[in-house]
Amino acid sequence: MAKSKRREIIKGRHKQEIMESAIRLFGIKGYKNTTIEEIAEEAQFSKGAIYSYFESKKQLFDEILKSLFDKIESFAIEAKNIKSDAREKLKAYALNIMNYFLNEGKYSFNVMMQAIMQMESEEKEETRNYVIGRLHQISKILTDIIKSDIRNGRVKNIDPNLIIMAFNGMLRDVIYGCLHGNAINMKQEEIVETILEIIFEGISKTKDKVK
Repeated sequence: MAKSKRREIIKGRHKQEIMESAIRLFGIKGYKNTTIEEIAEEAQFSKGAIYSYFESKKQLFDEILKSLFDKIESFAIEAKNIKSDAREKLKAYALNIMNYFLNEGKYSFNVMMQAIMQMESEEKEETRNYVIGRLHQISKILTDIIKSDIRNGRVKNIDPNLIIMAFNGMLRDVIYGCLHGNAINMKQEEIVETILEIIFEGISKTKDKVK
C-alpha cells in the first residue's frame, strides 16, 4: 500500500474517532456546554490535532449532523427499494432506525434533538434550515412509499404527509422514551409492529361488510 493511501486511511480513522467522541459529549452535555478541549481529551488527541481536522466546533457539529442524516436517509432509501408493500417497507425503516439509535448510536439521538437548541443565535438559523431540508428529503422518500400503496389501492386515499408525520412522531417518542428510562416491556420488533398496527389498521382499505 502506498504511503499516501495509508496516510489517508489513518487520517479518516482519526477523524471518525474525533466525531464519535464529540457525539458522545454533545449527546450527554449538549453542544453549548461541550468544549474542544473536552473533545480532545475524550478522543485522546491534542487540541491542535482537533483543529487540523475541523476548523471549529460548529464545523465538527455540522459534519456529525450530515453523517447522521446521511445514515437515516440511507435507511429510507433502502426501505423504499424493498419489493413489498408500504407496511413492510416502513417496518424495515423503523427497525433500522430503532436499532441504530438504541444500540449503535445512542448518543446521536440526543445530538439531533437537543444540540441545535443550545447554539448561539447566529448559528441556530443556518443549522435549523439544514435540519428542515434534510428532514423534508427523508419524509419525501417515506411519503412516496405511502403514495405507491394509495395508487394500487392497498391504502385509503389519506394525505400521505399526515400518515408519515404520525408514523415518525410515534417512532421518535418511543425512541426518546426508551433512551430516557421509560421502560417498554417489548422487543424492538414488537414495538415497531404495534406502531404499524396503529397506523395501518386506521388506513388499510377494507371491503364494506355485507349486511
